[in-house]
Amino acid sequence: MEARIKVLREARLDLKYLLNRGYRKSSALKLVGDKYQLNRAERSILFRSVLSDDEASVIRSKMASLEDLKGEELWIDGFNVLNTIETVLRGEVLVLCDDGVLRDFSEIHSKYRLSDLTGKALEEITSLLRKAETGYVVFLFESQISRSGEIAALARKILEAEKVPGEARTTKSVDSALIKSGKLVASSDSTILLKCKRFIDLARYLDALDESKIISLA
Repeated sequence: MEARIKVLREARLDLKYLLNRGYRKSSALKLVGDKYQLNRAERSILFRSVLSDDEASVIRSKMASLEDLKGEELWIDGFNVLNTIETVLRGEVLVLCDDGVLRDFSEIHSKYRLSDLTGKALEEITSLLRKAETGYVVFLFESQISRSGEIAALARKILEAEKVPGEARTTKSVDSALIKSGKLVASSDSTILLKCKRFIDLARYLDALDESKIISLA
């Protein structure tokens, strides 16, 4: 694994150079991926973790802390955050990306399945928000994903149990809803983070987070 991380670090430098020069990310990634003979998972890691200096700076400037949640309304990118929190609970690796955000690379966002960890992850999120005294919470889940309505119902139940004011619902376009809300959002999706007003990276505040499971390519 160390050998592959070393390769990824070299590949990251090349990709970042191209992005800073204005190359399209998909074209630049193919060029770099072919050069270093990266597999699909490794290309995914680079795609999500490497940003141009300008984009990374924009996202970092919007990052809120846990203390900033007090009394604030928070909109949550449901499946995106669930995937990351479940990665933490499984003790798997997260990558600290160029913009300072922790991301998982399970590539199951569009194939999310309700599991024994779903409730635990929702409880971890909601408990964290209760302790932060968050004003109001809105969970959003993509309606086209199987059992999203059931997961939203579970989120509502847990919000009520934790006595956290909020709601959970499904929608066809979570990205658009989060961006248009104008509220503080929880997500690691760079497309959302570049367009939203402010965001929080909830995973970094979990008690269950094992710092030894975080890798950086920088």
